[in-house]
Amino acid sequence: MKIAVQVLNVALFLTGLFAALPPAAIASERTHSKVLAAFRDVVSEPSKSTVRVYSDGHKAALGAVVAADGFVLTKASELKGKLECQLHDGRRMEAKLIGKDPALDLAMLKIDAKNLQVVHWSNADSPAVGSWLATPGLERDPEAIGVLSVGPRKIPAPSGALGIQLDNDEGVARIMQIVPDSAAEKAGLEVGDKVTKVNSKVVKGRQELVDTIRSYMPGEKVQLLVIRAKEELSIEATLGSLAQLVHGDRAEFQNNLGGPLSERRAGFASVLQHDTVLRPSDCGGPLVDLDGNVIGINIARAGRVESFALTVSSVKKVLADLMSGKLAPVVVDAKVADAAKTAEKKVP
Repeated sequence: MKIAVQVLNVALFLTGLFAALPPAAIASERTHSKVLAAFRDVVSEPSKSTVRVYSDGHKAALGAVVAADGFVLTKASELKGKLECQLHDGRRMEAKLIGKDPALDLAMLKIDAKNLQVVHWSNADSPAVGSWLATPGLERDPEAIGVLSVGPRKIPAPSGALGIQLDNDEGVARIMQIVPDSAAEKAGLEVGDKVTKVNSKVVKGRQELVDTIRSYMPGEKVQLLVIRAKEELSIEATLGSLAQLVHGDRAEFQNNLGGPLSERRAGFASVLQHDTVLRPSDCGGPLVDLDGNVIGINIARAGRVESFALTVSSVKKVLADLMSGKLAPVVVDAKVADAAKTAEKKVP
């Protein structure tokens, strides 16, 4: 065993100490500098394989070095604009997005660097429930610590929603009512609009539109082809949550009490659930056990004391395709992009 006896003893002591505390108090105690310092030896090596990812100059995510010649794995949905990676040694360099896996919300970045230290994957897919875990950053101490709550499980994808009511004509998807402050209202849809396409899929009636929209997740963008009077418009909408639309904001409000949550936090085939309190910008990097082995990639802050990490096996399955360019992100043709922008300007 490589675990320092001191670290193990501290972990056992903290387990007993925190057992009697309420969740809010536990979260507060775990962020204490002395508690984090006790896990310093645990993250000393994996922090060298961790990077900070910036989007347009702002902290967007953490990342994991998966190949010594500059391949960095991170969370895809947080990436926007100009991308940069800051290494453990302080170097900050431009990054190129070369691969994306929407199902896992993973992205592969490439930086111009050599001889980087690569993460050390655990041979097991999951430690025992109740095991202490750490999230390394670029500093000596971990970004956060926590305990494994639930072993590998599937997190179903929630359904997206536009926030509209359609009329009773089954043969057409015509908007009869728009919910205030909904995705539809924000996108500029109007009562009387007929939706004929969602992205590239032709919509043949009201039920087909309902089923199509629900197949997407909240936060996803869809391009709608709409007929308004005699004009055909292309309108982009960012979908809201069907559950929130039906049940209201109360549950979402309570879930957010512990801090902001990741926009994409569901729809994963196999994740580990742990109670580490992460910021959304601290997802995308490695999650390690007390030996410093990577047991997963943090992929979402999902609740007040609930975070998800993709299992090692699910991540390894897509690494080669992400690095090879097989899962290269879609590049929108310039003419198509210009046409979409022109159509959007026509929307009042």
